[in-house]
Amino acid sequence: MTHFLNHYTLKYTPLSPLHIGADESYEPGNYVIDEAGGALYSFDSQAALAGLTDSDRQQLLNIVNGKPDDSMLTKVQAFFHNQREKLVAFAMPPVPTASGIKTLYEKRIGKTAQHEGQGKRVINKLEIERTFFNPVNGKPLLPGSSIKGAIRTALLDAINDDNPLRDRNERNQQLQERLFSGKFHTDPLRLVSVGDAAWHGSPEKPACQVQFAVNRKRKPVFKDGKLVQSQAEASNLYQLLECVAPQHYQSFTGSLTLQKTQSVGEHHPKLPKQSLHWTAKDIADACNNFYMRLFWQEISAMKDRNYLDAKWLLQMEQLLGDGLLKRLNEGKVFLLRLGRHSGAEALTLNGARDIKIMQGRGEKPKWEKQPRTWWLAADDVSNKTALLPFGWVLVEIDPKAADSQLQQWLENGNPQQIDWMREQQSKQNALRQKAELRQHQEQEKIQAEQQALQLKLEQEAKLAALSQEQQLIEALKQQFQQKQSTNTRELIGGSLYSALRELISQASEWSEADKADLLLVAKPLLEFIGASGNRKAKDLLKTLQ
Repeated sequence: MTHFLNHYTLKYTPLSPLHIGADESYEPGNYVIDEAGGALYSFDSQAALAGLTDSDRQQLLNIVNGKPDDSMLTKVQAFFHNQREKLVAFAMPPVPTASGIKTLYEKRIGKTAQHEGQGKRVINKLEIERTFFNPVNGKPLLPGSSIKGAIRTALLDAINDDNPLRDRNERNQQLQERLFSGKFHTDPLRLVSVGDAAWHGSPEKPACQVQFAVNRKRKPVFKDGKLVQSQAEASNLYQLLECVAPQHYQSFTGSLTLQKTQSVGEHHPKLPKQSLHWTAKDIADACNNFYMRLFWQEISAMKDRNYLDAKWLLQMEQLLGDGLLKRLNEGKVFLLRLGRHSGAEALTLNGARDIKIMQGRGEKPKWEKQPRTWWLAADDVSNKTALLPFGWVLVEIDPKAADSQLQQWLENGNPQQIDWMREQQSKQNALRQKAELRQHQEQEKIQAEQQALQLKLEQEAKLAALSQEQQLIEALKQQFQQKQSTNTRELIGGSLYSALRELISQASEWSEADKADLLLVAKPLLEFIGASGNRKAKDLLKTLQ
């Protein structure tokens, strides 16, 4: 048996906001939103410690040492919000937020929502779900498993050829095993390897953006002459999602590897059927047949409801309806749908589609051929128009040159993002320089205090090693030096003179050496207080000489 490997480079261009769950969230304890620019800045505990002063840290410590309840969490939220400029300096690069999210944050940060039954308070946690990312550099990442899953659905649909399920009881796994003629060893997708797609977008624009996911009905429903909203819309339910921004051409790069096997006979017990060994063009054709069909059906329906952003819609119609048609037909480019809110149609097969529709409380679910609502990306939770679908991605196979039309559309589609990014980066750099200067000054202060303490300890140790007489002389010397350093003038009869006179009175029984040391201090001291010519002062000195 001989194995052959065919490797391809795949370039991914998101055409609409894309969110692939990472089981992680931005929480108000590790992010702040800049009020002026609507930029989300996330930070970890080390960044927080670096940005806060000692008094700030003590204040935070006092808060978290309190009772661990909703009140403490709201105080933590408010604390970080109030200290946001210090935290921005050491945060990750900025992420733009939709205008409605900035407003929501400013309204709710550090506060509690309405009370539930029995007076229970509900805290506004303001979590924002993160899209899948590289933990090393924090940049978004398209996991190979998600891409392969989308390709798998298209290949299954191509084999199924719009046929229905054998019966209502045929499960998903059974359907796949029937269409792919086997289980693990004979599953043809084990010969297809799809690598993770790493971020390669322009650093001049933000890689991600934060948007609302809102629920909207697919068809208008009227009751008593009034338009009925979806349950989620009527309850004002929404999600806050970090999404990959669709303003970057070929922003992800990944790989596709196809393994070709040769065996004796068509049905080897541990290999997929030879007829299910696909080429890259086979995969592209299957994806285009499945996802392009779904794309135009969905776009047409959303267009009828006037949900879509008009500029985006026109560009998509020009791009996929004409601009890329030749390359799509040649199998050099194909369409995929990835991530959350792709819709049940993107996960099920034409003909075999049977979607569970949940009803009201106490009612049995229904089974239909399509869902009744869409989840769409919005700038504000109340938006009814200018919405975008989630998850549409264009994939190019071994592109030799850039597609100028697509590249121009993306690069010129939102030029204000470049200005926004420059402004936020400039602000963050300025705050970082300010914070570093403050840290340097604090460090210098700490070093000066440490040096002073060390000098004091050394002087105390030196003093402790002296005789009693020498200790008294040293104490007088330090008192004298302190007056000199502050240029504090004294007259005869002052504290310095009194201290000297008291010490000389005790020196009558001292050794000659100790008297001589005291005399070395006494002469300049008397000169300092202007008493060197005074008769009484001269008499004091004579007792030492």
